[in-house]
Amino acid sequence: MKILVISDSHNVILDSQVEEIKKHGDFDMLIHCGDRYKDGEKFANMLNIKELYRVPGNCDFDVRGKQLVIMESIECKNILITHGHMYGVKSGIEKLMSYAEGKNAYAVIYGHTHCAQNEVLDNILFFNPGSTIFPRDGRESFGIIEITPKKILGKIIFF
Repeated sequence: MKILVISDSHNVILDSQVEEIKKHGDFDMLIHCGDRYKDGEKFANMLNIKELYRVPGNCDFDVRGKQLVIMESIECKNILITHGHMYGVKSGIEKLMSYAEGKNAYAVIYGHTHCAQNEVLDNILFFNPGSTIFPRDGRESFGIIEITPKKILGKIIFF
């Protein structure tokens, strides 16, 4: 399973971003981690990705009643998807880590910080694709996660 991961697109989708993403082949799924919830559907349509998971972020004022945290079993692995603002991730991921451990998450995919992260901590992958438009760590980015029955691999792609 090859998953495109995007966060913090803030209602700005550039043709150049879509073209860069296309260079990395086809994707089975798109995960959008918020701050423009509706961008998830736009990216999925532009890239012809049929399966979409998305969560609202702190800037998604026009989205009501959507789950702020999703736990999905993908390739038999529990994947936690959230924007991250409810866990104070700009100050550290300790709260998010504690929550993920309590849910037996294999991986946590989140956004909010606008800083990319691809790190295994306490046997859990913590993956933040950064921001496609307003990075705080230098360059715009998105992520690719590949899941097989035996492993999960994350990669950050900088534009």
